[in-house]
Amino acid sequence: MHPDLERALQPVLDDLRATSAPLPRRVDDDRPDSDDDGPFAARAMLWGHDGRGQGVFVELRLSQPEQVAQVADGVQAWAVEELWGSAPTNWPRCPRHPDTHPLQAQVRDAAAWWVCPRDDVPVSEVGGLG
Repeated sequence: MHPDLERALQPVLDDLRATSAPLPRRVDDDRPDSDDDGPFAARAMLWGHDGRGQGVFVELRLSQPEQVAQVADGVQAWAVEELWGSAPTNWPRCPRHPDTHPLQAQVRDAAAWWVCPRDDVPVSEVGGLG
């Protein structure tokens, strides 16, 4: 797996573990997106227990916090599908509104944060849940 993608994915996987959410099986996509200037994105697939997959990617030109937030969006989409029918799908749950919506990944103060989308309040840095 491309090192930037692995580095961006790790804190999100830490949050899955910390919240007892399912963990995906990861499969690297060895074909980075590239143009005449070289690679510009790295990709992988996340697979669930039922065989459904979700792609995640990171744009290599972005800062590390932006990469983490970008990957968090893809992992969140995978988690929602994986939890469907067996548990609440608002992962990660907003502690301010636990029955209505999940947190949203955003970059704040040069770090990736989980933020309440209703109140715009930062709750936890990505990788710091639990």
